[in-house]
Formats: sequence, structure tokens, C-alpha cells
Amino acid sequence: MKRILVVEDEPVIRNSIVRIFDGRTDVVVVGSCGTVEAALVMVSGTAPDIILLDIDLPDGTGFDILDQVKPGRFHVIFITAYNHFAIKAIKYGALDYLLKPLNEEELEQAIRKIIEEKTPAVQENQLLVSRQHYREPDKDNRIVLRFQQYFDIVSFEDIAFCKSDGGYTTFFMTDGREIMISKTLKEYEELLPEKFFIRTHRSYLVNKRFIDRYHKEGYLVLRNGKEIPISTRRRDYVMNFLDSFLTV
Repeated sequence: MKRILVVEDEPVIRNSIVRIFDGRTDVVVVGSCGTVEAALVMVSGTAPDIILLDIDLPDGTGFDILDQVKPGRFHVIFITAYNHFAIKAIKYGALDYLLKPLNEEELEQAIRKIIEEKTPAVQENQLLVSRQHYREPDKDNRIVLRFQQYFDIVSFEDIAFCKSDGGYTTFFMTDGREIMISKTLKEYEELLPEKFFIRTHRSYLVNKRFIDRYHKEGYLVLRNGKEIPISTRRRDYVMNFLDSFLTV
């Protein structure tokens, strides 16, 4: 039986989450609270397997709690109102989150993945990346790429380009590795900053610093010799970038 701790400062939401799990035989709520201080006591005293964790709390943030407890022994599902910066930081760390107002079916699916061991426990490196992006959004040039049972933390500068493959994205690294992730290229376009990456085609997102030259037939050549197509509708955009890039 999985042990759940609910950390949510709004009593109505907190109580409604607790009621969702009443009578379950596969999970049990071992505690609920609404502050960082109370959560730290409960994490220590209840040894939860899953923490449902609000980002914004009266005396701090969910990250403040995670700063002071040892990860790797529990799963975290963040609960947040729509906060662009918070959600982006969570995504950089490939962490799980649910938006308020909570959808009971989505909560059930997130819990079920943990019970069926389809989601690994949160790791310190994931938290480091998300915390940094949350607290100082422009100072961390890393992203967590999440596989089913493990993670890879990569620097933006180590990504040569990304290629779309249906609902998947393949990261082509500068060292020759290829990493396929079950997320769309659009999702990564929103995360990977424009100062590092440029969308040249519906299927390609390219590291600007890895571009070697432009070929007059309408494609880019990267430092590793890979040729990247430029779509007709993006050509002016890419050419404007190249003009400014080459004159710097």
C-alpha cells in the first residue's frame, strides 16, 4: 500500500484530495497539511511514498520542502495553479504536476503510474534543475530528459539538434548519442530557449551554435556534416537569423 502525504494550503482542495482516497486498499493518506514547516515534520514522521505538493505555500514553496529532505525514496506530484514560470521549471526537471482545479481522473492516472512502477522516484538532480529554473530562470542551461525508468541531464550546448518523429522527439547530441523521448517537438521548442535554438522546419529544432554554414539549395550544414532542411515558410526567418549571426 502506497502512503500519501498531501501538502496544500487551501483547506477545501486539501480535504477534497483526502476524500478521493477514502476507502482505497492500494493507497492511504498518512497526513495532510498546508505549510512548509508542518510538511517537514510530516515527511519525517510519516515516511510517505508519494507527496502531493503545492508549489506556493504561506511560509515558502514546495521546493523549500524538497531542499530539506532526502529525495530518491518518494515520488512527487506538484499541484499548482497556472503559473507559467513554475510549470516551465517543473518541465525542465521532467517532474510530474497537476493543474488546479484538480481533475480527479488525471490524479488517479498519476497515482496509478506510480503504483504500477511506471514512474521512478524523484531524484536530486531533477530537483536541482527545476529549483534553479524556478528561482533563477535564465541561469541554468540544462534540461532533464526523462525515460520510463531513468533520466539524463543534458546541457543545451551538448544538443546538436532535435528531430520530430510523430509524438516523439529524438535528441541528437554533439557526441553522437541519440536520445528518443515520448514528448512532441513543440513541447521542447517551448522549453529550449530561442537564444540557443532555432526552428528551421516542422520536424527540426537546431542549436544555433552548432550551425556550420548555409547551403544555397535551402538547407543548413551542421558541424558534424548533418544537413538540416529549411521549410519554405521559415526561410526568411532563418535567413534573418543567419544574416545577424554572420555579422556578429
